[in-house]
This record gives sequence, C-alpha cells and structure tokens, in this order.
Amino acid sequence: MNQPNNLLDASTVAADTAQALLAMQAILVCEDRPFIYTTGWASPVYVDCHRLMSRPDLRRRLMDHAATLLHDRLAGLVDAVAGPEASGIPFAAWIAERLDLPMVYVRKKPIGWGVNAQVEGELAPGARCLLVDDLTTDGLSKIGATKALRSAGAIVEHVFVLFNYDIYPQSRRALADNGITLHALATWKDIFAATKSANYFSTERAKEIKSFLSDPIQWSVTHGGAGEAAYPHPQQGKW
Repeated sequence: MNQPNNLLDASTVAADTAQALLAMQAILVCEDRPFIYTTGWASPVYVDCHRLMSRPDLRRRLMDHAATLLHDRLAGLVDAVAGPEASGIPFAAWIAERLDLPMVYVRKKPIGWGVNAQVEGELAPGARCLLVDDLTTDGLSKIGATKALRSAGAIVEHVFVLFNYDIYPQSRRALADNGITLHALATWKDIFAATKSANYFSTERAKEIKSFLSDPIQWSVTHGGAGEAAYPHPQQGKW
C-alpha cells in the first residue's frame, strides 16, 4: 500500500468532504414524494456521490483524503480492493490505483458456477480484501457483497465508503454482527453542519431534515415508508 502525502485530521477531512458534496450539488431533496430505500424506509434526502465521476478536481481531493485515511488505519492489512456492481466500481478503481493494489468487483448475482461466480477479477485465496463503495444507508448491500467475497475465499473485515449516513442503529449492529468495521470520510452530521453554515436549505426544509436525522424510522412511518420491522435481522435468515 503506497503512502500518500496528504495529512489532515479527521474532522477537517469530514468538513472538506461535506463541502465537496455541496459543491457538486450531491444533496438531493425530495419535492413531491420521499425517496424509498430497498428496506422500504422513506427519506426526504439522498446523497448522490456518483456526481464525483464528473468532477475531477473534487475527485482528486477526496481520493487524497481516502488514501490517507486508509493508509493510516489499514497499512499492511489489505491485499486487494473490491467494489460492488455497479455503484462501487469507480470508487474501488480510484482507491486501488491510489494504493497500488489489485482490484476485483462483486456482481449483484452469481453468473455461472464455482466460488468465483460472483467475483470478477483475480482474487487469491485468503486475500485480505477491502470493500469500497460510494455510501451506506442501511448497510445491507455491504453485508451481501462481503458474504460473496468471503464465499470466494477472501478475508473481509473492513469496508470503506465516501459517505456514511450513520443515523440507523440497525445498520451499525448488523455490520458489527457480521464482523465488519466501517470507515468513511463524512456522515450526515458533517453535511448538516455544512448546510447550516452555508444557509444551503431554507429554514423550513432544514427543520424537516433535522427531524428526519433525529428519528429516521419515525419520519419514514409518518411519511408512508416502512418502520423498524422492515429491517431484516440475522435470526430471520434474510441477510
């Protein structure tokens, strides 16, 4: 893993990441109806990290932050980088290039047979693999991709995302239960602070988003989305 040159503390990186997301207008707010996640949970906001693909200036900046964070925390602990199809592929490619590591990607569904039916690329048995994606909300897709990599013979203990919602205790428990440590550049706490400083939202809209962030499950139920029961638990066999 190559050593990057950028040295900034975590709070500075988080604030800079939040500013970059605002600059690329990645914070999308629902107008008529809420966004619905795969769990059925409703949300008034969505973070579109894929806009980073079209902004090379911001992409370089945030990938510098990512490379520094990963080197500081995981140097000597990662042999390869993996990205889920299709959201994580560009992010995994950028990270793998920065860290001078091999890369594979994880299909949503297996194609064919064998241990590598769901993993594209060369992955040595026992390779310590870092899963990289754009963001995480409920954490379920990260758990699914991790299980696919483990079935292919990889050791997966760490996941990196550019942005972590970090508002659902269910996802924190689920990731921990599956032996996954999550790393991120920023969370909703950082973005909301940045929007307040920049007067990014109207007073009414900021109040609505604050209400969502304070109790996202209740906000979901109130606005026609699913509640706590929609989230699968390990004992239900739905991972």
